[in-house]
Formats: sequence, C-alpha cells, structure tokens
Amino acid sequence: MNNTVVACVDGASSSRAVCEYAAWAAGALEVPLALLHVLEKNDQPVISDLTGTIGIDSREHFTEELVRLEGERSRLLMAQGKTILKNYAELLTETGQPAPQQLQKHGTLDEILAELGEARLMVLGRRGSKNPVGSHLENVIRLQKNPVLIVPETFSLPSRVMFAYDGSEASLENLRQLSVSPLLLNLSCHLVMVNGNSASLQIAQSLLQKAGIISQANLLKDDSVTHALCSYADEHGIDLMVMGAYGHTRLRRFFIGSNTSEMLSDSRQPLLMLR
Repeated sequence: MNNTVVACVDGASSSRAVCEYAAWAAGALEVPLALLHVLEKNDQPVISDLTGTIGIDSREHFTEELVRLEGERSRLLMAQGKTILKNYAELLTETGQPAPQQLQKHGTLDEILAELGEARLMVLGRRGSKNPVGSHLENVIRLQKNPVLIVPETFSLPSRVMFAYDGSEASLENLRQLSVSPLLLNLSCHLVMVNGNSASLQIAQSLLQKAGIISQANLLKDDSVTHALCSYADEHGIDLMVMGAYGHTRLRRFFIGSNTSEMLSDSRQPLLMLR
C-alpha cells in the first residue's frame, strides 16, 4: 500500500466525507486511492459461554451452537463491510473519480496497520461507528508512520490551511516537507504559534517564503493550546489544520492523552497530523 491514500470507511455518518477528502488528497498527490473496511479481531463470543453452569451432556451441544452463531455473525459483518465498500466505490466513480481499490481486513489494529505498510496518507472520520478504525483515532495516530487526516462529517474543499508550529526541530522539518507537498499547493497559508517567540516564528515563515509560499504568521498567547488553535481557525475561516502529532514541547503533551480527544472534539476542521 505504499504511496496510496487509504480511506477508512465503516458506514458511519462521516464515511462519505472520508471518501471525498481522500479523493481530493489522492488527486492532489496523483496517487491511487484505496477504501478500507476493518473487522477487528474480537476475543469475546457473541453470546456468553454458559457451558460451565449447565449439565455435562449439554456442554458439547451449546459449544457447537456458540461457534455456529459466532461464525454466522462474522459472515454477516463481512458481507455488510463488502456492501459498504461497494457503495462508496460506486459513489466515487459516479463523481468522476478513478475506481478505488477495495480492501477488507480482519485482525488487531496494529496487525492491520503493519500489513498496510507505509500508506502515503490515511483518512479517517472524526466520529465512527462501532468499527475500530473510526473509534480508535489516537491508536491509529500513534501506530501510523505517515500522515493521518482526521475529517468531520461533511466535506468542504480546502482553500485555507493553518499550520500549528511549535518551534521544535521536528515541527520545522514537518513544515519543510509541507512546503514541497502538492497536497497544499495554491492554498492560502496561515502559520500559527502558541506561546512561542517571534524569532522562531520568523524562521518558519522565511522557510515558506523561500519555497514560494506566502503565509500569514501569527503569534498567539493562551493558557490552552487547544483553545488558541480552534479559536483562530474559526475566526479566520480555516478549512484544514496541520500539526505534528509528536513534538518535543507543549504540543507533544497536547497530542498524547486527554488533550488529543479534546482537540478532536473541539475543532471543526479536518486535522492533518504529521509524523
């Protein structure tokens, strides 16, 4: 799956937006698009095994019945997943997109992500159904080596991007990579730093300028990084936020633990998280 945009769909309300954002990204990057539906391995049976509380003679019968029911449940979930993949693939082709690859994976989340390899970009909905990829955002962000795009329930073609810069070497490197990416070509760029210093922000802005990207640089002061970024994005009509998932300053703590969920719940814009 190297150099492929992977859209994770589970039939939730955000799945259509996931497909549309993924198609936009795949078109901008000029790479293939794949749709992924996940059936995570479940160690618990669909019905509790009560054979220890019933007669010995009945144990074998109930065990066989539980195995049959679990097999039927798995079969139905797989069929449902294939229908979801088929429907969203048809939706994309109807809008003029190339036919995407359709993938259905079964296993633990880390196994599935390892099997996918280094996808160019993974796109997930901020809110999913009971299927795991839509609900385990923090785990995906931690396990995935390449960028992850978390999107809201409705699609809006990005025109104004905000990069959250924290002054670290990792953040500067992310900005350097961003400056040469076709994904953000021709977008209006806002460079935002929270509780930093103007000299560091100027260095980052100069890097963008050398790459031919004109940006608005803004140094914000706020006790809450989350509040500062979300408020700025809302006030300036930002429709795509970009930030490093793992830094070495306040933004590192910001992305690990409860603040991750806080950002995902408070922001209204798609979040492109860079590694």
